[in-house]
Amino acid sequence: MKHMKFLLLTLLAAWSIGAQAQQKIAHIDVQKILAEMPEYKKAQAELKQLYQTYQKEFEQMQKEYFEKLQKYQQEASQVTQEENQRRAQELQQMEQSIMQAQQRIQEDLAKKEAEKMKAIQDKLMNAIESVAAEKGYDYVLDSSAPSAVLVARGPDIYNDVKRKLGL
Repeated sequence: MKHMKFLLLTLLAAWSIGAQAQQKIAHIDVQKILAEMPEYKKAQAELKQLYQTYQKEFEQMQKEYFEKLQKYQQEASQVTQEENQRRAQELQQMEQSIMQAQQRIQEDLAKKEAEKMKAIQDKLMNAIESVAAEKGYDYVLDSSAPSAVLVARGPDIYNDVKRKLGL
């Protein structure tokens, strides 16, 4: 009985290894091909421009805050304590507005990036899936993620996907 179990497990393991050997695996550097896509370049330029616009807005808010802070510090000895308290409260409100603006900017940039990248990533994934289907690959690994691919001896479908995308 023990020999029968051992024989069965050995056969099962051999069959499993044989089945895995039949799978076809390829790889592609997704970051490299993304960088060559005109849509990606355009999206990056638009996001950079949006970031610069937000950066100017944020810097203006900070400038106004520091100018007001400096003015209030210079005039602090010349005004009443109530006026200084009111000014301190105004500065706190400005600080909160700046922090909220910073958070809003980060969220908006992340949202815009996700919106712009979704269509580009979908187009790339469709091209990869199409090439994989045409060539009969069961798996396509992203070789731009070093932790995901330790050895890349399988075929690189980069040029095939590039042709599929018309690049």
